Amino acid sequence: MISSSSKWIKHLSTDWLWLRNHCTTVKKTKQAHAFLLRNRLFDENLAVSKLISFLAISESGKLDYARKIFTQIENPDMFIWNTMIRGYARSINPSEAISFYYLMVQSGVVADNYTYPFVLTACARLAAPELGRRFHSETVKIGLESDVFVLNSLIQMYANCRFLDVARRLFDGNPLRDVVTWNVMIGAYIDRGIYEQAFNWFEEMRQLDYIQPDSVTLLHLVSACTQLGNLEQGRLLHFYSKELALDTNLRLCNAILDMYCKCGDLESAMEVFDSMPERDLLSWTSLLSGLTNSGHFIEALHFFGQMQSVNIRPDEITLVTVLSACAQTGALDQGKYIHLLIDRYKVNRDIILETALVDMYAKCGNINFSLQVFNKMRVKNVFTWNTMIGGLAMHGHGQQAMALFERMKQEGSMPDDVTFIAFLCACSHAGLVKEGIEVFKLMQEVYLIKPRMEHYGCMVDLLCRARLVDDALAFIENMPIKANAVLWATLLGACRIGGHPELAEKVGKRVIELEPDSDGRYVQLSNLYAGIHRWDEAMKIRNQMTLKKIEKTPGYSWIELNGMIHQFIAGDRAHTQTEEIYMMVEEMYQRVKLAGGHITGTTQVLFDIDEEEKEHSLFLHSEKLAIAFGLMSTAPGSPIRIVKNLRVCNDCHSFVKVISKVFNREIIARDRNRFHHFREGKCSCMDFW
Repeated sequence: MISSSSKWIKHLSTDWLWLRNHCTTVKKTKQAHAFLLRNRLFDENLAVSKLISFLAISESGKLDYARKIFTQIENPDMFIWNTMIRGYARSINPSEAISFYYLMVQSGVVADNYTYPFVLTACARLAAPELGRRFHSETVKIGLESDVFVLNSLIQMYANCRFLDVARRLFDGNPLRDVVTWNVMIGAYIDRGIYEQAFNWFEEMRQLDYIQPDSVTLLHLVSACTQLGNLEQGRLLHFYSKELALDTNLRLCNAILDMYCKCGDLESAMEVFDSMPERDLLSWTSLLSGLTNSGHFIEALHFFGQMQSVNIRPDEITLVTVLSACAQTGALDQGKYIHLLIDRYKVNRDIILETALVDMYAKCGNINFSLQVFNKMRVKNVFTWNTMIGGLAMHGHGQQAMALFERMKQEGSMPDDVTFIAFLCACSHAGLVKEGIEVFKLMQEVYLIKPRMEHYGCMVDLLCRARLVDDALAFIENMPIKANAVLWATLLGACRIGGHPELAEKVGKRVIELEPDSDGRYVQLSNLYAGIHRWDEAMKIRNQMTLKKIEKTPGYSWIELNGMIHQFIAGDRAHTQTEEIYMMVEEMYQRVKLAGGHITGTTQVLFDIDEEEKEHSLFLHSEKLAIAFGLMSTAPGSPIRIVKNLRVCNDCHSFVKVISKVFNREIIARDRNRFHHFREGKCSCMDFW
C-alpha cells in the first residue's frame, strides 16, 4: 500500500532523496510514479529523475518502463537525458543510446562531459569506430578533450574497436591519468594477448606516488595469469592484494580462486575459498570445476552438497561440472538428483547441459536413460551425437551405434573426427572388424578426414581385440605416421593374451623406450614375464621402476550407496565396515569355489610366491571389495554398480561372472575401457575386452 499523501509530501518537501531511497524495486517505483501523478508532482524533474535512475541503471530495474516514463516528461533535463543514454549504453541494445543522444541534441539540450562517456561506451560495445571518431571530434570541438572521464572513454572505445595504436597515443598524451586510465590500457592489452606490456605498465603504475592499483587492476592481471597458467605471478598478485587490503573484494577473490584452480594449485584454492568473507555462485562453481578437472570427483560432490546446504542455487554451468563428477565416479543416484534439480529450479536446459545428462547416464551405466534424454532433445549438435555414440560404444552396443550414425547423417548433422573415434570404438568393443575397416575407409574417402593417432589407435585396438595380432602389427608398420607408445602397448596386451611371448617381449621393450616414465608400460612387461614364470626378468623390471622412482598407479574402485561414494583400493582396510566387508569377501570366495567355473588367474601376480599367497593377493582387488560392500549393503536381487579406474583383470572378470550367478545379482562394472554387465554368470562383453 502507498503511504498516506501527507506522509509522502512531508518527506518530499524536506528531501527528494527520500524518494530515491524508496525506489528499490519496480513495484515500489510504480507506487511512487502513481503518487507523483496523483499529486501533480510529475512535472518536477528532480522527482521523476529518481524513478528513472532506478529503472534505467539498476540491475533490478526495467528499461522499457523507464522509457515510458521518459516519454511523458515535457522537458527532460540534462540529468534525465544522460540517465537514459547511460541505461541503453549498458543494455542489450546499445544502439538506442546513440538514438537518444541525437534526440537530445535535436531537442536543444547540449551534451556535457557525462554524455560523451556514455555514448562512447555504446560505440565500444557496438564496435563502431567510425561513429566513435565522430564523437571524438565533437569532444575536441567543445573543449572536452582534457576531461579525464571523456579521455578514459575514448581510450576504452578505441581499444575495444582494436585500434590499440590510437588508444596508446591518447594514453601517452594524457597528463591526467587516473587509475581508470591505467586499468583501461592494462585490460585492453590483456584482451589482445599482449601480456608483457600489461605487466610492465603494472610495475610502472606501482612506482607512482599519486596513484595506486585497485581491485580492477588486479582483476585484469590475475585473469592474465589464469590464461597464461602463470602460477608464480598469480601468487605474487594474491599477496599484493593482501597488502592493499583488497583480498575481501568478492570479484577479485573469485578471480584468484579461479586462477589457483586452473593452474592446478588446489591447496591454495581451498585456502582462498575458506578465507572468503562471502561466497557467491561463481565462487562455488570455480571450486567445483577445479576439483572436477583435477580428478577430485568425490570431493567435488561433497562440496556440491555443502553448496546446497547454504542455499546457493546452481545454474547450468555448475550442474554441467557436477554431472561430470557424477559421470566419472558412476554416481547414478546423485546424477538423478541433479536431473530433478534442473526441473525444480527451472534451470536453462541448453544443449551443453542436456549433453552432460546424456553423458552422465551413459557413464553411470544406465544407457536406456541416456537414450531417453538424447531422444527428447529438440536440438542436438555434433558433440551430442558423439556423446551418445560413445556411450553406446562403452556398453558394447556396436550395432546400435552404427544405426545412430546413420540417423545422424539423415538428420543433417555432419560427423567430425571425434564421431569416427567413437564409432570405431563401438566397432572395437563389439568385435565388428569388417565394419570397423569400412568405417575407417569411409572417414577418409567420403568425409575427407585425415586420420589422427587416435583413429589409428582405434584400428589397432579393433584388430587386437579380435586376436588378429599379425594384422595389427602389419597395420602399425604400414602407418604413414610413427606409432606412439599407446599403439604398441595395445599390441603388447594382445600378444600376451594371444600367446606370442617373443613378439610381446620385443614390443614391451620398445614401449618402455617410447615412454620411459610410464608406470603402466613397466607393469605390462613385468606381467608378461610373470605370466611365463621368468621371475628374474619380472623383478628386474620392478627394480627399474624403483630406481626411477616410478610408482604403480593404484587400482581404485567406487560404489555409490544412498548418494554417498565409497572408495576402495586393493587390500583396503580404511573403511568403517572393514570387518563385515572381509567376512563377505570370504563368503564370496567360498560360494564361488562351491559353484565352480572360476579358476584363479595366478599368472597375473607379479611375484614368485606360492599359489595360495597369489590367490590371496588377487582376492583383495579393489573391485571385489566394492562388490562385497554392495552385496552386504543392498537388498537381495537389486543391481550393483561399481566403477574402476583401471582395466579389470582377467581373474576379477571371471570371478564376478560367477558372483552374478551365485548371488543372483546384476553387477554393472565400468573399467577404464568399457562397461561390463554381468548377469547369470555371463558378461555383456562376451569375454571380449
